[in-house]
Amino acid sequence: MLRISTAAAALLAGLVAFAQSGSAQAQALEKPNLDVAVGGKTLIAYLPYTIAERMGLFEKEGLKVTTHDFQGGSRSLQALVGGSADMVIGAYEHTIHTRAKGANIKAVGLMNHSFGLVVALAKAKAASYRSPKDLVGMKIGVTTPGSASAIGLAVLLARDNIKLDQVSVIAVGTGAQSVAVMKNGQIDAIANFDPAILLLETEGVIQAVVDTRTQAGRDYLYGGPSTGSGFYTRDDFWAKNPRTVQAFVNAMVKAMNWMYTAKTEDIVALVPPEFYAGGSKALYTKVVEVNRGAWSKDGLIDMKAAEATYKMLKTHEPALQNVTVDLKLTFDNSFAEKANAAIAKR
Repeated sequence: MLRISTAAAALLAGLVAFAQSGSAQAQALEKPNLDVAVGGKTLIAYLPYTIAERMGLFEKEGLKVTTHDFQGGSRSLQALVGGSADMVIGAYEHTIHTRAKGANIKAVGLMNHSFGLVVALAKAKAASYRSPKDLVGMKIGVTTPGSASAIGLAVLLARDNIKLDQVSVIAVGTGAQSVAVMKNGQIDAIANFDPAILLLETEGVIQAVVDTRTQAGRDYLYGGPSTGSGFYTRDDFWAKNPRTVQAFVNAMVKAMNWMYTAKTEDIVALVPPEFYAGGSKALYTKVVEVNRGAWSKDGLIDMKAAEATYKMLKTHEPALQNVTVDLKLTFDNSFAEKANAAIAKR
């Protein structure tokens, strides 16, 4: 008969208990293998997702997350509607659009209160800009048509009663691709986000005419508090997989809670080098510093902000003008509320 020491027996028992608890957790989740679509993972508005990954928070919740990165939010939304993705890291406003069209998509958390959209012109053209009407006829780069960048551009044009089809909208993606297109002079202006925008500014390529990284810019374009990026899924998915969705939200809220008070350098230390603007860690640190004021601590969606987003979208979206969307169906705070309650008990 094999004899083992008391200490070894205790260690063995602990390992067995750990394995059993991990197995029980995996069994408790209806779908532990999760496919997540992201509309441009390097965008600063989506950083909490990367932080959750880098901190191993999904694994701690029993999830194995596979990321599918797309060059724009509209494509990640298509992946969700088409069934190839379970969750999306993208714009909250997409839940309003899809409800109006009969697709039942619901946000289960918010990452920030602004994407930090910047509309900027090539330096040579910026001096003559006075109002949105000066954009007519220009070639303007957005991440993808139908994305938050294109919607923001449409909102800006609507201030002068200009339609989106009065400019040439060109998909330029995010990151290095969008920077190259702007620097090569293939477009006259760009509607995009950091880190691409800050890199172009630093190199003197562009000049911002609308900058929602600032409160004044957000008030000008959106008219006040609004919603930015969040995480959403189909109604049928969260109804069938509530524990899985809860685990995902738990990880995201933990990441946001940590980021809210963490030092900027500690946040940047977790980011993979390929995220750095132009390969510069110092420049990326500035990107984080400029944008962190818009991040959410708790992931909760405020109804007033949702209403402001809806009002803003109706100014230019024909599909929303003859349809009433019940905003209570576009988000569910219960998952984030449970995640925050668990954190408070620690």
